This record gives sequence, C-alpha cells and structure tokens, in this order.
Amino acid sequence: MKVGYYPGCSLHGTGKAYDISARTAMKVLGVMPEEVADWSCCGSTPAECENPLLSTALSARNLALAEAAGHEFLVAPCAACFSHLKKAGLEIAGNEKLAAKIRELIELDYQGQVKVLNLLQVFVDLVGIDALRKKVKKPLTGLRVVTYYGCLLVRPAHVAGFDDPVNPVSLDRIMEAAGATVLPWGAKTDCCGASFTMTNPEVVAEASGKIMLQALEAGADLVVTACPMCWMNLYRGHGYAREHFGPGKTMPTVYFTELLALALGVSPRALVMKKHLVNPYPVLRQKQIV
Repeated sequence: MKVGYYPGCSLHGTGKAYDISARTAMKVLGVMPEEVADWSCCGSTPAECENPLLSTALSARNLALAEAAGHEFLVAPCAACFSHLKKAGLEIAGNEKLAAKIRELIELDYQGQVKVLNLLQVFVDLVGIDALRKKVKKPLTGLRVVTYYGCLLVRPAHVAGFDDPVNPVSLDRIMEAAGATVLPWGAKTDCCGASFTMTNPEVVAEASGKIMLQALEAGADLVVTACPMCWMNLYRGHGYAREHFGPGKTMPTVYFTELLALALGVSPRALVMKKHLVNPYPVLRQKQIV
C-alpha cells in the first residue's frame, strides 16, 4: 500500500531518528511512504497564532499536493503537523467560501479528498494489530514502558477523530503487540510544555520533569512517544526529575517506531538511536533486545 508522507520540518532535522524508524517500520509492514513533493511547513504554532488564514492555507497546500499526487492518505508522523493538517481539512470541508479563498491563495485546486492520518492510525487501522503481531521477529520481552501521547495526538477529539482523548490505548496496543509490557500511569496526555521550549524553557523543564517523575515512579525502563517535540522536551525534564527523585536517576525517551522496528527484526545499525541525548542502549542490551 502506498501512502503520502509528510515529514514536516522536524523530521528532516531534530526528529531524524523518528523519520528513519517510521519509514523503516512502515516498509517492513507493507506500507510504502511516498514523500509529498515540494511540501512546505504546516504553519505550526506561530502562524496559527498570528494569522489563522495563513495557517490554514499552509496546511491546505500540503493537502492539495498530496491530493494531486493521487494519494488517498497523507501520513503525518509529527503530532502537531497531524493536528494542523487535519484541522485545516475540517475547516475547509463544507465551507465553500473558505475553500474558494484557500484555492486562490495556494493556487491549487484542492478538493478535500485526502485523509490525514498519524502514525498510530497507520499501524492500528491500515496494517492492523493482528497483522503487526504476526510480523514480530524479536519481541520486546521484559521491556517495561510507559506510553506518552502528549496533548495533540488525540486532542481536541473533534479534530483528531480517533482514540480516547483522556485515556488513549492505540500506542499501548502497538507496544503490546511488539512484546513490551505497558505499565499503567497517569501522565499519558499531560502537556510537556510544547513550544514554550523556545520562549520559556523553565516551564518545559518543570512540566516534562513531572512527567519523567511519574514514569520513574511507575517503574518503567523507557518512555515511548510519538511526537518529535515531546521527545525533545522530555529530555529537558531529566534534570528536574533527578533533583526531585535522586541523583543518577534518568530514563531514556524513544520513539515508538524505533522499538517497533527492532521488534520487526530491523538491525539497530539501520536506526540512529545512538544519537539520543539519553542513550537507550544500556537498557535495551540489559533486556537482550539489542
């Protein structure tokens, strides 16, 4: 199955590990991601705050490009990109006045035919949990994880349109199918501080630090996430967590696609996990996963 693929700005930069592992895991499972040609920024938080019409137009341009390429689905691994793209499509649908204005701005004939998916939906809905489980070659046996969804992956519910906005389980199901033990905890959808990382890092350190504290208290080996900003922000929380939990206490944060790729038999050398700010390899070696 071929799908449109929208990496967004972060997956070609700080989120490169997510990009590599996402493409790799999809291909193993028979989903062929085709990067949308000439894609541009989705608008992110700044455009949405300063000029909502510009934000909608920026996202709509990417939807139009995917549509023109003949894609039924456009996959956006970044939670923020997914939210912005999905929201733009919903705003334009049924509003012909806005649709006409957007088509004029982007100079493309966008008809609203492409469906925006995040990566969790790819593995849960397009591939299917049973099919995924059958492809696992090296189960993540003995690895205890907590799944972190963050704010935008399942919220607002009318935009995301999948899973429970308070207690989501799709990522849990993927990790369980890969053989990991998913631990219960209360910070699944707590905010990591989001874009405050640029303007007020102290806010991010505290918000993410409290999340890391809960992960440590839950007894997890790793925090698993599906968002490049969350992945980065949670590292800011390590210092806060060590101050409040004790010296030497730290925990790696990994993309769920990295663990999934390993479970599917992908060589660790094909991934770039060694570049993580907190090295996950000691834990993975201890569990005999690598």
